[in-house]
This record gives sequence, C-alpha cells and structure tokens, in this order.
Amino acid sequence: MINQGNLMFGYFWSPLDQPSLFKELGDLDSINLKVESVAFSKLTPPTHFLTNDFTWIFQEIVNTYGTPTFGEINPAVFANVSFPFLFGVMFGDVGHGLMLMIAGGLMCLYQDRLSEDVAKLRYITLMMGWFSFYMGLIYNDCMSIPLTVFGKSCFEGSKQICVYPFGFDPVWLEAENDIPYYNSFKMKISVIIGIAQMTLGIFLKGLNAVHFKKPLDLYHEVVPQALLLLCLFGFMDLLIIKKWLTDWNGKDAPQIINIIINIFLTQGAIPEGEIAIIEHQTFWCRIMLFIAIITPPWMLFVKPFLIKQKYN
Repeated sequence: MINQGNLMFGYFWSPLDQPSLFKELGDLDSINLKVESVAFSKLTPPTHFLTNDFTWIFQEIVNTYGTPTFGEINPAVFANVSFPFLFGVMFGDVGHGLMLMIAGGLMCLYQDRLSEDVAKLRYITLMMGWFSFYMGLIYNDCMSIPLTVFGKSCFEGSKQICVYPFGFDPVWLEAENDIPYYNSFKMKISVIIGIAQMTLGIFLKGLNAVHFKKPLDLYHEVVPQALLLLCLFGFMDLLIIKKWLTDWNGKDAPQIINIIINIFLTQGAIPEGEIAIIEHQTFWCRIMLFIAIITPPWMLFVKPFLIKQKYN
C-alpha cells in the first residue's frame, strides 16, 4: 500500500467471482473506491479453495501439512473419504464406531445448540463413526466380542470347506492364535491400503509436473519415486495377495518379511526347504534390488546436476 497524500494505491488478490470481498476488511463506505484488474504475470497468486461445512475440516487438515500452490491438484478432495476411512481401518469396532456415529448424528441434528467450533466437527465425527462401524463388521469385533450377525461359525456343522458370508468368522476370536492372526491381517491390509494411497500421491505429483511443464520434476523425481515405491512395497503387496490366494495344503507358508529382508541380504535367494510364493521369485527379487539401488541417487543427484549445468 502506497500513500501519496490523499491518494492511496493498494494491490490485493480477490477471486473473480467475489470482486467485493475486500470490503469485508473494514468500513469503506465513506471512501470512493475504484478497482481495476492488474495482470501480474510473474507473481504466483495465493491459493483460495471454496469450502462448505462438510469439506472445511478436511481442507484444514491438508493445510496443516502444507497448502497446495496455485494451480496444483487439491489433495483434500481425496481426503474427504480417505481420512475417515483410514481412521475406520485403525479404530474398527462395531460398538465404539456406533457410539461415535450416534454422537456425530446428534451433532448434525442439534448443530444450532453447539458452539461454532464444535459444530464444525459434526460431519467428520459422523463419517469416522460410520467407517469404524463398517470396519468393525469386517473385523467381526464389538468391544472384543464376536458377532453372529451373518450366521454361526463356518466351522460348526458338517462342512469341511466353507466361506463365512461377511467379515471374519466369529470362531477366530476364540482361537488360541487370535491375536497373531488379527494383527497379521490388519498389518497386511494396512500396508496394501497405505501403499495405494502413497501411489495416488505420487500420481498427483506427476500430474502437477505435467501441468506446470516441469520435465525435471517428472522424470527425475516422480519416475524414480514411483519405481522405488512400487518395486519394493508394491512387490510386497503382490506377495501378500498371492500368499492369501494360495492353498498351502498344510505346509508352512513363507514369511513375507523374511523375503523382503533377504532381497538385501542374499539377493533374494530362497532358503533351503522354503517354498517360493511366485514363479522365478529369486529373479524378480534381484530386479527389485537393482531398482532399489539406482533410484535413490537418481532422485538426489540427477536433477541438481542438470540444473547446475543449465545455469553454467
């Protein structure tokens, strides 16, 4: 703002559909204002996202970690679902999820009686409660008590091979190895979902690089990051799914964590007496090891070197 006697020049950013937004800054009725559009081709406009009562809280969560720059894809669009869903994966319980969902529903019904800060949390509370309730049905866990909503245990009766209609068979919570079994499943499903979310983030970064025409970012950040992620953790997800789909006929199934460790210790060699999960497993493990070795220096050194060469 420049003050030249009674004449003042000021510059500000305003959304195109809200040209009078700056008037909310104070009482300017007594001042004769003339607003003109000025083109700033070398300046990056600040980011402005239009939100409502539902999307506001998720946008705030994203902005806490970093506000997207002008023109970037807004990850809060995906966080509207992914954030409460991942909470449900962690907190999955029918009883506690139902209580949280009821609390969110009451907050939505009686929002006028709540303070403004508390009322803003009503939708995220409702969604976290719903996803916790849904994942609790999958885990078949209601405050550490198994449910028989979808019928009795599949192991009761004369059937030797059967599949429970939905979620975990209730007999698992009564088994001696219930904790290792549940922890193993939750850890693996969390890895699969987490890698999927990280892959989405790298994909969005690639789209941003294409949009802003930054080939260095695309070829020397996005590409090696995607290779490193998919060829290590994506390969681990493949092993998890393949292990789930394999009938081991009573044999001891190989430990996936040992396979990942052996990629770096023994170049993927299969220990004597152990069964491979996929065909040509040693070959593929060595390919993954090669990619894991070349991608970190690719990410760290190639782009700075090319930038230095350009400026020289």
